[in-house]
Amino acid sequence: MRRSMAWAGLIGLVFLFFALVAYLTGARLFFLLNLLLGVLAIVLWTTSSRETFGALMGHRATRYGANAVVYSMGFIALLVAINYILALHHRRFDLTAERVFSLSPQSAKVVRTLKQPLKLYGFVQGGSDPQAEALYESYTYASPKITFQFIDPEKNPEIATRYNVTRMPTTHIQYGDQGTNVSAMTEQAITNGIIKVTSTSTKGACFLQGHGEPSIDDLANAGGFGRAAQALAGENYDVKPLTLMTAPKVPSSCVVVIVAGPVKPLFPAEVDAIDNYLKNGGRALVMLRPPQPGQPGEETSLINMVSQWGLTVGDDIVLDQELHLFAGPTLGLSPIVELYPPHPITASFNKRTLWPMVRSVEPVKEIKPGLQAWPLAQTGDTSIAATNLEAIFKEQKFKAGPNDRKGPITVADAVDANNKKLKWGAGEGRLVVYGDTDFADNQNLSQVFNQDFFLNTVDWLAGETATIAIRPRTLRASRVSLTVNQFNNVFVASVLLLPELLLILGIVVWWERRN
Repeated sequence: MRRSMAWAGLIGLVFLFFALVAYLTGARLFFLLNLLLGVLAIVLWTTSSRETFGALMGHRATRYGANAVVYSMGFIALLVAINYILALHHRRFDLTAERVFSLSPQSAKVVRTLKQPLKLYGFVQGGSDPQAEALYESYTYASPKITFQFIDPEKNPEIATRYNVTRMPTTHIQYGDQGTNVSAMTEQAITNGIIKVTSTSTKGACFLQGHGEPSIDDLANAGGFGRAAQALAGENYDVKPLTLMTAPKVPSSCVVVIVAGPVKPLFPAEVDAIDNYLKNGGRALVMLRPPQPGQPGEETSLINMVSQWGLTVGDDIVLDQELHLFAGPTLGLSPIVELYPPHPITASFNKRTLWPMVRSVEPVKEIKPGLQAWPLAQTGDTSIAATNLEAIFKEQKFKAGPNDRKGPITVADAVDANNKKLKWGAGEGRLVVYGDTDFADNQNLSQVFNQDFFLNTVDWLAGETATIAIRPRTLRASRVSLTVNQFNNVFVASVLLLPELLLILGIVVWWERRN
């Protein structure tokens, strides 16, 4: 009888343990059943063993066991309390280096500014999609104003017809009376859709054309600007070409004018039109090309206009160290930028950008009252602003001269103008100048974080500060950009240190076996 009752006590502990597991996992019915059976078994064991209970309590082993039980129960109670608190205050932690399981800073910033409820309708096969559900939950975690619902179009064709859904998967985003459909189940597509339905108006981004600038419709060639145009369109910009050869002024529909590396000189009337546009509250991004031997004067008119806005464009090209396996660091024409002085465009921006074929652009030392200029991007200490272009492009060699400057070298600047104080016109003019055009072409826009820097620039010019952030990431091949010191450390550790340690270990083992 006592032996069977001892088994009842052990079975009761098993029931209670599984009751705890059921409680933590949310299986309420299973929890209640195991709790009831566990209590009954423990009561049965204690009542049947009453006469031996006092004797057992006098044993040293029993006291130690009781202490262990008390400590264990205390630990379990602590776990229950922690889980209860976490259930009331839900928190998620992303420990990956690039935070690939969290919303990007831009997405989080966009959804935090919502002024009314937003609902995501997921039209998927069978009404269920775990990947889409995880993505939607990331948005609901970032903002309590967001909810989502999955719909099977085959079972609910009337809802699919109402929202003009013709394919799967599709996310319909509804914000008040505004709605839009997104066919790609990616964070970037959904965030761009949210920006579209929450924006009160479409902003015009006008690319100057007619002088050999990259085409905004060209997605095939490396030097085209088709991807840049698509990225702007995804953030609710109305991207269109701008021809000033026959127009007296910049149209009022152009919120931002982008001059992307003309290869032929602009007419004086075109430069005057852009200058007058800026002096009356306009916004412009000017992307210059590096000087080439034997091709002087192509951007002279633009450079002269930029100089009136407090910036100096160098007649040089920036070289910086590049790493080549087994060859060590050598000077190259594609410096990597990691230094970003404080400015709204670069707020919380600590990523790398690649600037191929870039010239220096720097604020003047004595700027006019009413103008304010900021450096935006600067190359590292190992860079050099080289002026001997003939040797670099034709002879393909470089030797530092007295006119060459060592880094950091500024390659992008922003200017804010109080036109009334300057007696130029009205409004607040804004100008950003890059010493590089290839920075945002089809080949380089997706390199490191070039696209974020480019879009942040246009957003600041357009006054759209809410979308200035790091954009959603897309899956791509993992790449590691190493500094010179990091490259040397990896080389020493892998090529030298490891074989050396293995050799020493082999000698020690051989010696021990020999003796």
